[in-house]
Amino acid sequence: MKLIPCLFLLLGLLSPLFAQQAEYQNNTILTGADQPHEYLPLIQDLNIALVVNQTSIKGDQHIVDFLLQQGISIKTIFAPEHGFRGKADAGETVANGIDLKTKIPLISLYGKNKKPSAEQLKGIDLVIFDIQDVGARFYTYISTMHYVMEACAENKVKMLVFDRPNPNGHYVDGPVH
Repeated sequence: MKLIPCLFLLLGLLSPLFAQQAEYQNNTILTGADQPHEYLPLIQDLNIALVVNQTSIKGDQHIVDFLLQQGISIKTIFAPEHGFRGKADAGETVANGIDLKTKIPLISLYGKNKKPSAEQLKGIDLVIFDIQDVGARFYTYISTMHYVMEACAENKVKMLVFDRPNPNGHYVDGPVH
């Protein structure tokens, strides 16, 4: 008799996994950015900073444009290697500035400044990291995320990471055991 309630509890816990597996079977992958019902309630009325680049897309628009349309207060955009709009060449210094489209301040995290300072995070309630990466350990995006996580922890600023699949996730190379 005690087994039946446990079975219902177990099925209740596993039902999201079954639904997720059905999404994969239909080749539907929802990125973190594509689930605004999950994160918009968490970020309303907060001062937000973003670590984003040209891969930070929700549907057919950049996540910055989408969040601004939702009335989210974006105070700063931290730019990784290649810059916020992805226009800088590999290894090219990314400068601080103002985004011409949104007029939001841009702070480079590629060059001398690799980690947001306490001053750069002042007045920020939450940092959102949304960059697609290929999962290579020598790429700079994962290092950028590490530095941003450290800075957020040191300055008691919350951080939200939007997940994105590896675009090369189907490719396996090297010794496989």
